[in-house]
Amino acid sequence: MRLFITYLILLISTVGFSQNITGIWRGYFVQNAFHLRSGGMIEDKYKYEIQINDLPNDAIEGVTYSYKTTLFYGKAASQGIYSKKTKTLLLKETKMVELKISDQSVACLMTCYLDYSKSADGTKETLTGSYTSTNELNKAECGSGTVYLEKVTTTEFDKEDFIIKRENALKRKSNPANKKLSPSLVLTKPGAEDFMVSKGIIKPSKKIPVDTIDNNPSKQIITKPDTVVVALKDTENIIPVPEVLTKRENVLTETFIVDSEEARIEFYDNGQIDGDTISVYHNNKRIVNSQRLTYSPIVMQAHIEKDSAYEFIVVAENLGTVPPNTALVIISSGTKHYEINIASDEQRNAKIVLKYMKAPEQH
Repeated sequence: MRLFITYLILLISTVGFSQNITGIWRGYFVQNAFHLRSGGMIEDKYKYEIQINDLPNDAIEGVTYSYKTTLFYGKAASQGIYSKKTKTLLLKETKMVELKISDQSVACLMTCYLDYSKSADGTKETLTGSYTSTNELNKAECGSGTVYLEKVTTTEFDKEDFIIKRENALKRKSNPANKKLSPSLVLTKPGAEDFMVSKGIIKPSKKIPVDTIDNNPSKQIITKPDTVVVALKDTENIIPVPEVLTKRENVLTETFIVDSEEARIEFYDNGQIDGDTISVYHNNKRIVNSQRLTYSPIVMQAHIEKDSAYEFIVVAENLGTVPPNTALVIISSGTKHYEINIASDEQRNAKIVLKYMKAPEQH
């Protein structure tokens, strides 16, 4: 009986977990519209992405992204209800927070009626169903159609805070801070139990005379009678080269001469907002983290040492709806002002170098 109850609890837990819809869902919606010239119905397909957060009492919140090449782009806040019992989701867009449309288009808010499904092997989760829509301004009907979404791990836009928080929680769960060191990481010999190598740092239980420490930069050998412990060089402060900088070609786009140690660098969409997202690296460190290009600037400050160069690399996190990923970069430093259009994709990054040359003194 106890075994049966344990199995039942595990089954309920598994079912509940499988229906957790917090995450990123991407696919499309198809609008059914009446065509005046033909007198029949036509289908118009748009890309669609939803970022969902589960809340208590079956409530949900999130954002939606609707986009179609350069004709339309909209980001809307949304809320709704998800029933784990019936596996149904009602999602209603409440207001537009970002919008780009052509002169002939109108902004419409969608209400989606979706069913949750998971494949037999557990590899695919989907939300499918229908939607209706109303004009954001006058509440007139905008049309209806069908929706198809799959759960994915990446986004073509910015991750919402609730997505980042959930991912961090899952990482902490899979890598607990109190995980014990593997025995292979502990180097000991008889009589050396007081020493341990952890993260390349040697930790003695009592002070060691200075003259017993070898100053070889690649290793330290600390000795006492019948004891030898080798500690690896502390490399915690060395930043490894990110994979995205080694697997893609870093193409030098331009070298600019500035006359001040300080520079302000701004990144804009170059006139066509299509969901392009970038990261920027300096000295292998990511200083701009997956930010989307818009009409508002992404601002970065740079300090350029005398007689040296400041190099930064722009990486495409996605290609937007119209490849490649493009940006307008504006550099302001002292009396210098530069503007340049750059492009990057999944094979090439864009590299820019700033060199500081002090302006000549006026006599």
